[in-house]
Amino acid sequence: MTLGEKLRALRSTSGWTQPEFARKLGIEQSYLSKLENDKSIPSTEMFDKLCTAYEVTPDEILKDLDKDYIRKNLMHIPIIANTSNSKHEIAKGKRKAAVIVCSTFILVAVLFFFIASLELLSSNKQYEYSSPGVNYKTEINACIKSNEEKFCHMKYVGSYMPNMYPQQTRNNTSDTIIAKTYRGSTFNINLEVGSREYYLKKEITERSIANNIFLILAVFLMTLGVLGLIVEARFYSIDRNT
Repeated sequence: MTLGEKLRALRSTSGWTQPEFARKLGIEQSYLSKLENDKSIPSTEMFDKLCTAYEVTPDEILKDLDKDYIRKNLMHIPIIANTSNSKHEIAKGKRKAAVIVCSTFILVAVLFFFIASLELLSSNKQYEYSSPGVNYKTEINACIKSNEEKFCHMKYVGSYMPNMYPQQTRNNTSDTIIAKTYRGSTFNINLEVGSREYYLKKEITERSIANNIFLILAVFLMTLGVLGLIVEARFYSIDRNT
């Protein structure tokens, strides 16, 4: 919409004829006609008179006008120039703040991603150790010094198979331990009676809850940041072309 079209619309809404409104302004009808047909651009004084006569603010007159039209034809009017520059600076400030916020989201997302990937909060790795049974070798050897070998094996292992020593020094009750830290390929645990030797069976890689939360936050913040920058770039492009 141009200023002339806006002035015609305001006069029509007010119910004035062109001659009546020209007299109210104290100008020739021909000059008012030129203004309403965009054949003439009002001076600063005339623009103020138009606003006063229609009882509207400059912003109310400008809000429906094409931005490119305002830049080309009305920037000589100080109040319009100041309003336009003020709006431009406000919009520029908002865009700058939006870019800073979106960039911060992306940086925080990268930080969270590295925290989760490098396992800085908690390790993702676990180690499964397995023991084939309780070893009673020490107890059996001590028992044999004063008892029959078969009796000692039966007492601790529950069975006796000649020529199977040292396999027959432990029972077949297996056990598994899941450790959060690496304890070597094998390690030994002494029990009240007997001992267990554990062998590393496999490594288990499972993400901890803390790392999963940081990964989810990283994806969420990265998405917000990237989408925000895309939307901001789109609005900036629209503002430049309008």
